[in-house]
Amino acid sequence: MQGKYHRAYEEKQMVRAINLVKKKKWSRRKAAKLCGVPESSLRFQLKNNKGGKFDSSLGRPSLIPHEEERMLKDHIIHLAKLGYPLTRSDVLQIATQTAVFLKVKEDPSHLLSQHWLNGFLSRWPELKVVRPSKLGMKRAKAITKESISKYFNELNNILIKYELKDKPHLIFNVDETGFNFEHRPTKVVAPRGIKVNAITTDKGAMTTILAAGNAVGYAIPPYFIFKGKHMIERLKAGAYPGSGFEMTSSGWSNGEVFINYIENHFSKYLPVRDPNQHILLLYDGHTSHISMNLINYALSKKIILFVLPPHSSHLLQPLDVGTFKPLKDFYHHECQTYMRKNPGQVITRYEVCQLISKAYLKAFTPSNLIASFRKSGIFPYNKDVIDEHHFLGDALRPKVPGNPPDTPAANSDYRKFLDDLLPQPKPIETKKRKVGYRPGGVAITEEKIILKIKKVIQDQESVNKKKINLNSLKRNPHMKNWIQAHLRSQR
Repeated sequence: MQGKYHRAYEEKQMVRAINLVKKKKWSRRKAAKLCGVPESSLRFQLKNNKGGKFDSSLGRPSLIPHEEERMLKDHIIHLAKLGYPLTRSDVLQIATQTAVFLKVKEDPSHLLSQHWLNGFLSRWPELKVVRPSKLGMKRAKAITKESISKYFNELNNILIKYELKDKPHLIFNVDETGFNFEHRPTKVVAPRGIKVNAITTDKGAMTTILAAGNAVGYAIPPYFIFKGKHMIERLKAGAYPGSGFEMTSSGWSNGEVFINYIENHFSKYLPVRDPNQHILLLYDGHTSHISMNLINYALSKKIILFVLPPHSSHLLQPLDVGTFKPLKDFYHHECQTYMRKNPGQVITRYEVCQLISKAYLKAFTPSNLIASFRKSGIFPYNKDVIDEHHFLGDALRPKVPGNPPDTPAANSDYRKFLDDLLPQPKPIETKKRKVGYRPGGVAITEEKIILKIKKVIQDQESVNKKKINLNSLKRNPHMKNWIQAHLRSQR
């Protein structure tokens, strides 16, 4: 096994010795003695580096030559940016096949060791072993440079038009998230060699909260949505001060609930402002969150409803970016604490409210909310906040695959081998469905967007009326026979 090497001199000492021999024609012994470097090391540098440059690598040379390693590293980075990262096992298999191809290894059945992989990662510090986050194909395809740029331009126009760039207390985000009784156990201290179990509660009914906060760190109390028909006071036990409550058949939000939330809960916690000053509210564009009743109410209260681009909340929605994860983590911790303090008991719908409220108090802090708006580029406004490696949608568009960036066409034999071994992921082509206008990345309270939404609603109402009329005709047996005969004649 290759050991660790420690150089007894500095790089500048060796460079000086090389220059004395090359330029001033000193002897190796004299130059080595004057510069304080081993004569054997100076001899090696002079013999193996004809250009007179200092080779800073220590110990034996790596199995795979430097240039081929660099190309392999570039390809690994390229695949990771496309959303297809390689595991440690993948890298070892590819490196082994590379070594066989370069004829520096004979047996392909024996993979290179973990020790080689550790050395490879140390030689290329831009690579690191990490646990990737899950990302659905819809989200991956939705995030393109064009869509993000268009969103930030539209957001900038709204901020300028309504003079909100320097008013973070008037910029809000609202989002919903669900909880069930089953919690994720946190890490515990336990004896070595023993598998430890943590008792949890079965999933049970879903409880949803609508949460909101602004760019200066002010959190609006949560709005709880329980599953059921009739409100039970016990469900509210231990609630966060000022919380709102509602019941639905599923425990999830819907269009009616969202309007109730905006009108009766969100609005009453808004800061006092000049009557002509607008509030900006950013939220996702779920169909249940867009209606003319909501738009008309928002216009009357000078609330700008800005719908985020579809499938982009993990990057652009402040609460998703920096607040909901700690909220869920704190909730799981509170559940585990409750189970430990109440052995033999399970979490029921009557404990969920207080557990969520405790987590909400810890997660929706001013520092978390401020950081969330900053990371999503909303305040301070920053159109370049999204790193280019997130633009997977551009990579997944149908196109002819090419070489990874910054990889020269030279060394073509190894490049061809690498491309055959690690083929470029083929973009997934899906059939596009015809859908009506769905606003995204725009303020739906602007006049031009309202006109589009009204047209969509009118068209949908017209389609629904035709369906109703056709269904009523089909129920009449005489008309049913006539319709079938008419359809046959049209073929």
